Amino acid sequence: MKKMNLDVRKAKILFAVINEYILTAEPISSKTIAERYQLSISSATIRNELAVLESMGYLKQPHTSAGRIPTDLGYRFYVDNLGADEPNPDEENSINNLFIALNKEVEELMRQTSVLLSRLTRYTAMVLAPLLDKSRFKHLDLVCLCSRTVLLVLITDRGCVTKKILEFNSEIVQDDIVEVERILNRMFYNFDLTEIKIKKKELINYPIHIRNLLKEITIQVVGCLAEEEKEKIYLDGTTNIFSQPEFENIEKIQNLLGVLEERYVLLQFLKDAVDSKRLIIRIGSENKQKEMKDYSFVGSTYEFGGYTKGTIGVIGPTRMDYARTISTVNCIARNLSKVLGSLSE
Repeated sequence: MKKMNLDVRKAKILFAVINEYILTAEPISSKTIAERYQLSISSATIRNELAVLESMGYLKQPHTSAGRIPTDLGYRFYVDNLGADEPNPDEENSINNLFIALNKEVEELMRQTSVLLSRLTRYTAMVLAPLLDKSRFKHLDLVCLCSRTVLLVLITDRGCVTKKILEFNSEIVQDDIVEVERILNRMFYNFDLTEIKIKKKELINYPIHIRNLLKEITIQVVGCLAEEEKEKIYLDGTTNIFSQPEFENIEKIQNLLGVLEERYVLLQFLKDAVDSKRLIIRIGSENKQKEMKDYSFVGSTYEFGGYTKGTIGVIGPTRMDYARTISTVNCIARNLSKVLGSLSE
């Protein structure tokens, strides 16, 4: 996408067109710019400048008699020249307070963050959870719910809590569950997944009446830890974007749904931001996937334990409110890093 320098007047007119189009989703005329913006130039001059901006590729005219709308190049100039991207103090304070109230279990924190980001931006929000490849067993609770049903609660050193209902073919003795819980908490404490897989060979040394139960519970523990080490994406607000006026076209909706259903595509969006270790903004045709030509992605990284571990981001129309979206994404990323940092202390 070729960029060109714009003089101050053209830049002001382009900003005015984009700001109006973000608000209205309707083509913008020279008359609208003249009436709503104090540019100290005539409508005829604005009309000439709009034509020049169109010839330069920053604007386009959807219909001969219509006003202009921004192109991806126009949006790129706009985003690159927005300036400060900090939220206003009231908005930042509101986000800070919301994070204080969030659940501090890592998995639930990720889910709630995606919900919060979607609600504040009104776009489709995504959170790439931290890849906890060194997560360690901290504590196991086993609770008998009835004669053949047990609730397993596994807590790791990273604050992740996994709950799972286990169904057994035969009745479970309460004393055996208590004994299994005691043994596994002692045997696996502070072990990672690899160490547990090696250590579980020693289960053969225990009495036969609890050996099978020990093995079955250990299989579940291993499965929970293995699942925790997978890359997880939390998605929220999938339907938010369909309320935007430009997405009445069913084909556009189907294209986006197809992208959202492809986990590897979402992973690529989010991991690109992790690799860049900075705010990333992709506008329309800048996205690699042709299905994303009508959408923009804004993402930012967060830290966990002093290292960049994941990304939060939103997908919205190319006509998104970039200034507010960027400041909100950055503010939420900072708050998420702060909360995760307190968990790793």
